[in-house]
Amino acid sequence: MNRSLYRREPGPVPARRVDDGAVEIADWRRRAMAHASVVAVGADDRPVAASLVALGRNGSTMIAYVITDPAWKGRGLGAAVVAASLEALPGTAVFAGVTDGNTPSERLLASLSFVRTGPVT
Repeated sequence: MNRSLYRREPGPVPARRVDDGAVEIADWRRRAMAHASVVAVGADDRPVAASLVALGRNGSTMIAYVITDPAWKGRGLGAAVVAASLEALPGTAVFAGVTDGNTPSERLLASLSFVRTGPVT
């Protein structure tokens, strides 16, 4: 299974879109950046979406994990939590690894000005 690397240069956060996807990068917990990680909760205070940010192995800032409860998909929550994470990281280039063919995640990142830079190495 191939993965591609995406990069977003610092700058304004684009308008949120109604795309959603899921990305997981192993080993994020030890490097988690709590100030930029975001959890959205429903009216019952249960988590419905999250964007977890971590330092990459090379010290870069990574969107390590994006997840939305299946019952809440299609409402723009994935894009909203990632956008909120980006807003907590002004002036920071941010990376995300996506499994090739994960179209929802690829669209989510593109909607927030991420650009594919090549394979994950």
